[in-house]
Amino acid sequence: MLERGAIITGAASGMGLAVAKDLLAKGWRVVMADINPAGEELAASFGENALFVQTDTSSWDGQMNVFRKAFEWTTPTFLFANAGVTGTDPTFFGSISTASSDPPQKPTLQTVNVNLLGTIYSIQLFTHFFLARKTPTTEKGSIVVTASEGGVYNLSLDPIYCATKYALVGLVRSLGPTLVQSNVTINAILPGFVPSAMTSPILPITPVEYRTPLTTIVDAVTQLMEGEQTGQTLECSGTELFYQKQQAYPNEIARWVWEDAPKVWQAAWEKSQQA
Repeated sequence: MLERGAIITGAASGMGLAVAKDLLAKGWRVVMADINPAGEELAASFGENALFVQTDTSSWDGQMNVFRKAFEWTTPTFLFANAGVTGTDPTFFGSISTASSDPPQKPTLQTVNVNLLGTIYSIQLFTHFFLARKTPTTEKGSIVVTASEGGVYNLSLDPIYCATKYALVGLVRSLGPTLVQSNVTINAILPGFVPSAMTSPILPITPVEYRTPLTTIVDAVTQLMEGEQTGQTLECSGTELFYQKQQAYPNEIARWVWEDAPKVWQAAWEKSQQA
């Protein structure tokens, strides 16, 4: 039987840790990647089936190290691209919400680097190493991305966070039809308010009935990981799960541009390469 291996980013706490525990309980070997060094002790407490690799997911070289070690240590068929941060850069919000004669500071945009660029790095590296593995099998690869309800709704308190999550929704929906041709599915979860280290500052003032428990997240990830669907977004709200479909096209022109035209353009590009 093929050894079941998984890679989880943001695995030292919250949703990543919950999914890691669930997979380990089912006999998986799990590579836990996180910037928090506390993950080392956590992984050690789980035994020989857990391996911790400390990394900053916004670093390409750092993630390359994670995926090299992961594919040397086990046979990963699942990636939970979960690492993320909330808006940590007040310079952007401040620059558009206050009147000042001073020029604004350049925003660091670390939220973009971690949430969007880091996730793109994870997807690219997993797909590369999965397809290049020395012992190919017919077992599919599966990627689940942590987007957010903030990827389909607005949050004026944290516009950059929302921008990254909207981008992840578009990324997953667009990659779905492409990656499945290589026997890799990719889907996203859209969590609501989940108790975690990231949300701990506002946890005391958030009523219990409006929280989404970690058990709901684990159920959603399991459903997407084990299913055949791809390019889908699964909203996690309270104890319920809802597939959020792409909004309807307003007319035939829009549908043609986004569904039929890419095939025409792709065929034209391939023909030009043969000339």
